[in-house]
Amino acid sequence: MTAHILNTQLTDEDNQLIERIAGGALVENWSETSGRYKELATGIILQFADSQMAGAAGFVPFINKGPTIQDRIDLSRLVTEKMSMAKDAYAVLSGLNFNSQRYVSGHCFDSRVSRDSFLGFSRSSADKRLNALLYPLESFDDMIVFTYLLAVMAKLMLKEFSEASLKPLRDLATDCLAIESSHADLALTALSQRVKLPASKKQIDLSLHYWFARIETSAGPSQSLHNEWHRKFGLKRSDNAVLRDLWLKEILEQLRKLGLEFAPPESRSS
Repeated sequence: MTAHILNTQLTDEDNQLIERIAGGALVENWSETSGRYKELATGIILQFADSQMAGAAGFVPFINKGPTIQDRIDLSRLVTEKMSMAKDAYAVLSGLNFNSQRYVSGHCFDSRVSRDSFLGFSRSSADKRLNALLYPLESFDDMIVFTYLLAVMAKLMLKEFSEASLKPLRDLATDCLAIESSHADLALTALSQRVKLPASKKQIDLSLHYWFARIETSAGPSQSLHNEWHRKFGLKRSDNAVLRDLWLKEILEQLRKLGLEFAPPESRSS
């Protein structure tokens, strides 16, 4: 694995690679990358894989709390699919002397902060998961809200990476996009059923207000040097603010269809 690069300057090797990518070149393997590119790409892949592992770990305690057998089957499938996506993502790093078994055993993916914490963009875990995966789930309905909001965000991110300049990342994102989309659809269907129950409706309203700001930060800060580099190197196409707006548009449209007139609170992610 490449060491984290501390300076904020691009090297001649970086700039030459940027020119190649701007000309339409596709990076086929790690040997064609520069130091900065390698750092950024591995960061994206580890964030995705670690988030899937942390998500799976968070869902496990709720499997036996599913109201129906089908709920328990669906949640078990989500756990399996998340760990499978993580396995595939770690495999992309195998050409960088990356030992996935040692890496996974060295992290506690079920660790969480206190429920009333708000981390914003501060890095608060040894692994690379999105901060949204550091907050604990409170109930079955809370878990459904969380799953829907974050799966929509993940779906939009994967769509970005499915057009990345790094072919292994592009292939990974393309394979995972349909799975993550199905998770969003499954959670939305569950929401449409649970919102009809008075007790669940109350919890869903509370959970939407709790999770909105915490998952909103997953798009990343609007002014980000890393995001600028992601776009220079063709790893992403969109600015973080654009991704956040696409997420907001989709979730608000779907929530309104369910009769959930959710008004997003003033952003706490700046």
